[in-house]
Amino acid sequence: MPLKAEIAEQIAQGRSLQQILEHFEGTYGEKILSSPTTRGFNIAAWTVPFIAIGLGGILVGFVLWRWRRGSAASPAGPAVVRSDADPLAPELRERLERELRELDR
Repeated sequence: MPLKAEIAEQIAQGRSLQQILEHFEGTYGEKILSSPTTRGFNIAAWTVPFIAIGLGGILVGFVLWRWRRGSAASPAGPAVVRSDADPLAPELRERLERELRELDR
């Protein structure tokens, strides 16, 4: 009730709404207001969360778009290159066959 009496006193003195708000803000600080002002640093407090959410949504959308685009362009499995030419030199081929025979023993 003391705040209501103080408001009534301010009105009786003929002060405007803006003057009354400035008086309360000066006396009790910004916390007395139901919401922070949109001046100075408080503008960032109001806007940065919305900007961050928007940018996060754009980033998620871009990543999903890239994944979807990448999976459609590439085949399901790894590419297999087949060649008629033997990629191993004859010495390596002999060594491989010898080690495979020894492994079977």
